[in-house]
Amino acid sequence: MKYKIISGLIILSVLNSCKDETKIIKKTPELKTINLIFPDTVYVNELYDGKIEYKNDLDTITTNLDDVKKARFLDYNFLLTTDVKHDVNYLKKNAKGNFVAETNRIIPLYGIMFRKLGLNYFDGIITDEVRIENGAQGKKGEPLTRIITDEIRLTRGVYVIERPSSTKSSSEK
Repeated sequence: MKYKIISGLIILSVLNSCKDETKIIKKTPELKTINLIFPDTVYVNELYDGKIEYKNDLDTITTNLDDVKKARFLDYNFLLTTDVKHDVNYLKKNAKGNFVAETNRIIPLYGIMFRKLGLNYFDGIITDEVRIENGAQGKKGEPLTRIITDEIRLTRGVYVIERPSSTKSSSEK
C-alpha cells in the first residue's frame, strides 16, 4: 500500500514538472531609500535634532540643488501628532513644520519638541521636485518647463517620557 502511494506521488510530481510554463517577471530597480535618524525615545518639552537620509529616482536627473537648468527642490513638510489616521490632503493643509534639504541626500531636522507624553509621531510628506528648462517656448514666448514631482509620506513613531527626577540629592547621602 505504501509503495503505491509513493509511486503515485512520484508520477504526479514528474507530470507536474513537465508543464511548459513561461513566467515573465519585470522588476524595476527601486532607488528610493529613506531613513529618519532621530531618537526612539525623548523627554517631553526638550529640543532634539535629527535628519532624514534620502535617496530617490530623481537623483538620476540631477543631484545638484543649485543647477539652474535642472532646478531641484527637496523638503519635508510635517506635523507632530499622536494620531496618524488622517489622509495626505489633511497633512498638506495642516503641516506645521518644514525643513529644506542641505544636499540631495540630507534633510536636517532641528529644534524638534514633543509636548505630549506617550506615543507621538512625525507625520509628513517629502516633496522632491525637479524643474527642467529645455529652452523651448510656448505660444506667448513663455519658457516651457517640465516639472517632475515625487511625494512620499514619511511617518515615524517616537515615545515621549518625563525626565526622571533624581531620587536622592547629594545632601541626603
